[in-house]
Amino acid sequence: MKIFNWKKDDNTPSFDPALVERLNSDLNYCGFNPQIQKGFLFFLGAGINVGINESPFDLSNFFRTPEQQKDTILRIINSYSPSSGDFSDYGDLNDGVFSKAIYTGNFIFFQLSGLNPADVDNQLRNVEIVPGKQSILLKSDVNEDLVNKYKTRTYNLNICHNLLEDLFGEIGSHLDETGYDNKRSYEAGYAYFCMQAQMDIKGVTFLFATLIQSLTPLYKSLFNYPLLNFAFPEALKANHIFSNTLQMFYGGMDQTIVQPIHRFHQFIFYMSNSASLRPEWDFENREDEEKEAMIFLNAITIRKTEIMNLKSKYLQFDDFMCPDLKHAKLDRNEFYNRIRMGIYEKYMILPVDRNQDIWNNLGDLIQYFGILFYETCLHSIVLDELTEV
Repeated sequence: MKIFNWKKDDNTPSFDPALVERLNSDLNYCGFNPQIQKGFLFFLGAGINVGINESPFDLSNFFRTPEQQKDTILRIINSYSPSSGDFSDYGDLNDGVFSKAIYTGNFIFFQLSGLNPADVDNQLRNVEIVPGKQSILLKSDVNEDLVNKYKTRTYNLNICHNLLEDLFGEIGSHLDETGYDNKRSYEAGYAYFCMQAQMDIKGVTFLFATLIQSLTPLYKSLFNYPLLNFAFPEALKANHIFSNTLQMFYGGMDQTIVQPIHRFHQFIFYMSNSASLRPEWDFENREDEEKEAMIFLNAITIRKTEIMNLKSKYLQFDDFMCPDLKHAKLDRNEFYNRIRMGIYEKYMILPVDRNQDIWNNLGDLIQYFGILFYETCLHSIVLDELTEV
């Protein structure tokens, strides 16, 4: 693993205005409040070193020599805003706020996963600072309110998403109160990581890796913008945040299963020969119930495409939310209700409710719509019969 900790100088790569514009634009589009935006960007800056090493994209062409590797990593790290890498330059911040949030996040994710939260400490450096007394360098107090909030919960996508927003909000509130803007929040995050790495490189890498691995599709998409912008800028330009989130949702799945669905999604959501969404998919126009129905009705038309010739391949796929729907015969309303119930049972995401706003923000809703589209397409293919009411 290559970790960089450098001092900003005249040779430091500058930020990329295209990335700044795209990332800020999508954070605003998703409706994140200033605290969550700043907290997320602090986390992005702090975790970018670890994120590069665990990239979902093939960066091997940019790592052919040690010099090229160094240049690549520095350009990615600095692409949103170059940090000095020295936390003393951000001395108006209380690093204990960040340590508490990061440690609490790890503690709760262990708890949600059925693991012993005390085992987090086993990954951290234990030293004898005072003779005869051992100290765990990166150990922190936990946020008892957050621990108790998630104490009876179990690990699923919606719980993870809500916990991440709680953590980003906690981090971002301190940054907001201190007067930090988005760029400076990112810079402070990188400097914080460098400071922690000097004390325990293995431990701080573990703490951030746990949280990065628990990122939900929406946040995973945004977290990887610097990497995607560096290595595949045209792909980033061509995709709406909805599509980026969808790709992160089924990232790692069998490509012979997801690629036909992804190509179908491009046909449904994008204007012909364009990187622009069709006007009817203006997610900011909050007609949630109508759009939920539109996504379902468009997704089931996959049954009218040549993708149905691959049905036998899909029937062999073993990662089904509702495996009982293989070879099922349903009417459209029964299928709609079954898909929405399946999403709630697997991901703990409630369907749209006309009578109440159940979404944290627009990004939360977009993430649900992506899951709804994928699961509807996947299960539509393996039905034996789908009739209209």
